[in-house]
Amino acid sequence: MAKDQVNGEKRTGKRLLSLDALRGFDMFFITGGAAAISGICAALGCQDGWLAAQMKHVEWTGLAQHDTIFPLFLFLAGVSWPFSLGSQLDRGRSVSRIQVKIVVRTAILFLLGFSFGGVLKFKPDFRLMGVLQYIGLSWGFAATAWLHIRRKSVLAVLAAILLVGYYALLHFCLAPGAPEGAWSYSVEGNIVSWLDKTVYGSHMVAGWGYEPESFFALPTGIALALMGMFAGALLRRDDTQCTGRKCVILVAFAVASGIAACVSILVLGDPIVKKLWTVSFVLSAASYSLFMLALFVFVVDVLGLRRWTVAFDPVGKNSILAYMLMMTGVMSVLQRWLFSGLCGYVDAWGGALTGLTSYLVTWSILWYLGRKGVFLKV
Repeated sequence: MAKDQVNGEKRTGKRLLSLDALRGFDMFFITGGAAAISGICAALGCQDGWLAAQMKHVEWTGLAQHDTIFPLFLFLAGVSWPFSLGSQLDRGRSVSRIQVKIVVRTAILFLLGFSFGGVLKFKPDFRLMGVLQYIGLSWGFAATAWLHIRRKSVLAVLAAILLVGYYALLHFCLAPGAPEGAWSYSVEGNIVSWLDKTVYGSHMVAGWGYEPESFFALPTGIALALMGMFAGALLRRDDTQCTGRKCVILVAFAVASGIAACVSILVLGDPIVKKLWTVSFVLSAASYSLFMLALFVFVVDVLGLRRWTVAFDPVGKNSILAYMLMMTGVMSVLQRWLFSGLCGYVDAWGGALTGLTSYLVTWSILWYLGRKGVFLKV
């Protein structure tokens, strides 16, 4: 793959090298990293401390580091799109062909996620939505808008409308039949979960009473993907601004998004609820994502410190395959087969070693496949 130097930006095929590293870092936490950190905290006797709490999802309201994994992945899917779209247009691919590719990619992601919901086990109450379905649909709608709407100001207005509209839906619409005095953001009072139950009934997460990746919560997912696309367009743009200055702009947008999240929470009364993808949650996740993107781009692409990224690159480059291997239980089976004896031998540190070796198995397989040129491209 050819390398070029444009305005001080070192790229590979017009793709910033930091994106795969950041995506791999994000995947690290769900492929063993969170378990490793939790195990270390338990071994040190601080399993109830702040750090350990960051390695698991909050019950309902609030935000932990573990809650940022999913939205960061969706955000990065948005960041990659201007690079992919520019490459396709440079090769002379027509808009209609690109649109077909968007639809196909969305459908494949939806079907892959759908396959994990119990339908292949012929369960009558299979789950309709899920992580990959939400990513596919959010990215698909956002990519379609980005493809056909040339004026970025119009896209910014569209993202704002989606956020404001979804806020109004959750804040002012109480679920029909909700208990007297119920909060419109509670499990039993929110309109989104009521719509889920009304439209696809039992085809939700069993026993939860709500769908954490609801079809009706797509507006904020689409807005987050669009935010990622704006960040990607900034980084891809060939102008007089060096990459370091673009990192400063990304940090400025991260601060602005964080301030907007605070206004949403404190002034508009919109709490952070990941399972509803509330506006304050998406703005907070966007702030985190923008900051992390700026940090990785600065370290990897501006300072040129790349050797350490080998710890995350193989997983970042094959992230969908990593997720599928994790969801099918392949990685856990291999980890137990290879390391269960060792993990049991170290006693108190067994949890930490289990997490680390789980990631090691994932990394090793994807590193080998990468060396052979095997990537799951969707």
